[in-house]
Amino acid sequence: MQRSAVQRIQRLIWTATAIILLVHSTPIAAQIPKSANTQTTNVEIQKSLEMITKVYHLLATQFADPIDPQTTIYQGAIRGALASLDPFSVFLDADQFGGLKDQQRGVQQGFGAVLSIQSGQVLVLQALPETPFSRAGLGPGDRILRINGQRIANLNLQELLQVLQDAKKGKASLSVLRSGKVVAEDFELNPAELESSAVDRVFLLEPGIGYLHISGMEQATSQEIRSALESWQANKKLTGIILDLRDNPGGSLDAAVDIAGLFLPKGSLVVSLRGRSIPGQEYRVSSDPAFPVVPIVVVINERSASASEILAAALQEFDRAWILGQPSFGKGVAESVLPLSEGTALVLTTARHFTPKGRSVQRPLPDTALAGILKNEVHGVLSERGRSLSSSGGVHPDQIASSWQLSDWAVWLDQSTAYINFAQKCLERIGKVAQDFAADDRIMSDFLQYLTEADVRVPPLDWKSNQGYLKMRIEMEIFNLVYGMERGNRAEVEADPQVIIAREAITEMPQLLP
Repeated sequence: MQRSAVQRIQRLIWTATAIILLVHSTPIAAQIPKSANTQTTNVEIQKSLEMITKVYHLLATQFADPIDPQTTIYQGAIRGALASLDPFSVFLDADQFGGLKDQQRGVQQGFGAVLSIQSGQVLVLQALPETPFSRAGLGPGDRILRINGQRIANLNLQELLQVLQDAKKGKASLSVLRSGKVVAEDFELNPAELESSAVDRVFLLEPGIGYLHISGMEQATSQEIRSALESWQANKKLTGIILDLRDNPGGSLDAAVDIAGLFLPKGSLVVSLRGRSIPGQEYRVSSDPAFPVVPIVVVINERSASASEILAAALQEFDRAWILGQPSFGKGVAESVLPLSEGTALVLTTARHFTPKGRSVQRPLPDTALAGILKNEVHGVLSERGRSLSSSGGVHPDQIASSWQLSDWAVWLDQSTAYINFAQKCLERIGKVAQDFAADDRIMSDFLQYLTEADVRVPPLDWKSNQGYLKMRIEMEIFNLVYGMERGNRAEVEADPQVIIAREAITEMPQLLP
């Protein structure tokens, strides 16, 4: 489930998401207060504003070269002031603020293709349903040879990424070699507004056991989860749910409360907010739960943050779910989005989140305003049924479970293009594979030979100790090329050590949460 920077480049969704880094590094509970705090007009603040005005006047009139007001104010004064507070308070320019609003609505502008990108090569892994790519009939294994006249084979990685970025601004002319064909076809595609789903992996691991990976908390996320669970419930009785919140940076607090409401009794407190400018607010479940008794295992890791932590903590404190994995990120403050002039906005920390039992999941951050945030933290917190819970920042799992334990060599190989390149060569030799394809000894022998011929050093101990992961990655890439990413994702999830433990925990729930 954890992807390196190279792998994220290799799997690029061809859409226009202006603030993807902002969304991943600063999860936002979007609230817009109706009025500013009247106390902000005190004398000390007035003096500070006068000083800033004088300094800017001197810069504008005395600096050796003319200065750009936007750079000086937006990039300098405002961002410098926010940097002294905490890493979650940020200034958004017009493009970033517009992108944030689109992200919260769950829409993006683009073509709807998931691409594998390497220097000199662009390969289609998936065409999202009802998008320009899918309507053109493009799909897994198709190779893009030219984009707007630019020959892909002649471009390095940076040039290629720029060509893809430029192509999203309007109609794109593509030359595509379809899978299994020898003559390229030409396509003209127009970008469109695309719905994006935060529930990006949904399938039954086995009869009765549903798996959902939730990549973020958006307005429609609760309904997407409900729809999946209801469809499974209608076809066969659900015996367990695995909610995978790994790498989930959070998002809408309301969405987290709505998701909790699928499982917790009506009236249950999910989270409360306390801040100087925000009166104490409580968020409770507003309706009867749709799935009140189905066993739940929640999987978290060190990149589960903000609203995803609120959801995990609430389910843990009500003994409604068994939490498994690694301690979460520890982001327990709420930001308000305050619109400014010229389409800009200020994202400002205005309150703290507290769990139903009064815990703060915010971890201390040295050299910031959050350094001593846990000094008055409550201790001896118990769950609804009397289980002792940690109150030291973040959400601590009920059961520690590790993901893949890879050697340095395996990590290095994972960041290369070896797997997908071998998958292409392998398919040229063996042809289309069945849905139950498995990397056997012959495949692994071929992979070892491929690495050797490519002058890749293969230490014997590393080769042996990482066999399970190597096989999974080969199977995943082959399935991606033949059947699309849904089948490849399933192969990855089914072999995931933490998911395997989660499946075992489902069967043990009567003993784990008696």
